[in-house]
Amino acid sequence: MYLFHNFTARNDLCDEDKRVFRNSVGPPREVKKGSHLAREGDVLDRLHLIEKGWACRYKTLQDGSAPITSLLLPGDVSDNGQGLHCKLDFSIKAITRVRFATIQPECAEKLFDRPRILRLFRTSGHMSLCFARSWLINVSSRSAEGRIANLLCECYARSRAAGLTFKGRYFFPLTQVEISEALGLSSVHVSRSLNKIKRKGLIENCDNKQIQIKNWHGLAALGGFQHDLL
Repeated sequence: MYLFHNFTARNDLCDEDKRVFRNSVGPPREVKKGSHLAREGDVLDRLHLIEKGWACRYKTLQDGSAPITSLLLPGDVSDNGQGLHCKLDFSIKAITRVRFATIQPECAEKLFDRPRILRLFRTSGHMSLCFARSWLINVSSRSAEGRIANLLCECYARSRAAGLTFKGRYFFPLTQVEISEALGLSSVHVSRSLNKIKRKGLIENCDNKQIQIKNWHGLAALGGFQHDLL
């Protein structure tokens, strides 16, 4: 997750760890909104490290729908390394303009030989599984307002852990359609539920696709969000 944001500034890694990481990551690339970093059916032959912007994993269903299964924010890696050389059962698409770097398999193996770096990859994979379980509970057990509140809390907590928030304000580029694709709701239901959350004084919209959280504890309670993991 956010663990790889501003990697070279981490104080839990030695200089050699940082040198190996720096030499293992390819030059950054940028793609426009809607571009694919990988498609379902591809063999995963590299890792993608998100440096700026948001991307998502999604699954194409037989009826043509494409539910979002997880989000990739700055500092996230497309896979924790266990899926290298495996065929993808999901696609990765840029939600905004995205800057990312790639890590080739031979370089990933060098990184995995570094115990501290390997621990970060394992922790990232563990957190991905935890959020996947949270999303499952979201769509199966929570109300529409609760689902949205939980998603807003998750994105804020992940952004804050990466140092990308300011006084409760953070970048949230998802459209109502994308929120509906992530939460199993209609876009109309998303619109109504967001308005209810705003009327409760929990959040407000800001300029440049940002959200201001006005009442964190209230929003977390509404969404049943627990941020101990972060």
